[in-house]
Amino acid sequence: MSRSSPSPRVLVVAVVVVLAAISSGFLLADFQAATFQTSAETTATSGATNVESLPPVTDGYLVVDAPDAIRDDLTAELVAAFQREGITLEPTAERDSYDQAVVVVVVDEWNPRWNPVVPSGSVTWRAAFDANGHGDHIEASLSDEPLVFNSTSGPDIAGSLDATVTDSATGVVSRPAYRSHLLDSVANTTAEQVVAQFEHGR
Repeated sequence: MSRSSPSPRVLVVAVVVVLAAISSGFLLADFQAATFQTSAETTATSGATNVESLPPVTDGYLVVDAPDAIRDDLTAELVAAFQREGITLEPTAERDSYDQAVVVVVVDEWNPRWNPVVPSGSVTWRAAFDANGHGDHIEASLSDEPLVFNSTSGPDIAGSLDATVTDSATGVVSRPAYRSHLLDSVANTTAEQVVAQFEHGR
């Protein structure tokens, strides 16, 4: 008894199913076998007063203003990055004055530009920071206005960061993995630059 070959229609359906599975993997799974080329352009400025009386910054608050699609994950990455630098930040939703250090991160442009083999993305963002949580210093830094220290400021360090990360990759990388890579780059760059300013000011 001879076996019948699969019909062309069956083969087409099988191919479609396989391609759909592969596409879903790239869109949903978190995997990569790629080499990344990442560069960061940063400009950090700060001002300080009576820093000899200012204790080291070890904890504070974090405010993240970013697109809804990345806000929660970026917040988690920033908390982890600052923790690695020795500062524990508690996320909060409002820009305000606080009783301890505050870091505010504002994402201006989020352009992941993903594809499976040659993604090329960029992120542009700003950060403002104040060792004593002064809201007026945060708003001045985000508006590119001068920092004003007065007799009520106490010992303090405040400033801003303007940054852009550009990235490309060669190899195979899923969309979630590339997204995570960009978020990690933003978080690490922010933490390193802000902590350096806190320490440099002292």
